[in-house]
Amino acid sequence: MQIPSYGAAPLSATFLMIRAMQAVAMITVIGITANFINSMVSINLEPPQEVVGTIAVVSSIWSSSEQQHIKPL
Repeated sequence: MQIPSYGAAPLSATFLMIRAMQAVAMITVIGITANFINSMVSINLEPPQEVVGTIAVVSSIWSSSEQQHIKPL
């Protein structure tokens, strides 16, 4: 995939790299939070509904925004 440069190749490559790092960070945070919720459930504690709701909303928003960038073949 060609990176659009708009006359500033280093800037566009940096932006693309930062977006990739953002995706990795988001996946990491979702994974850590899901693990925390799983640990609470495994010891028979009820996780706060706010935490569960927030992680569900963030995951769905992030996945839907990523799907908008997929172009059909």
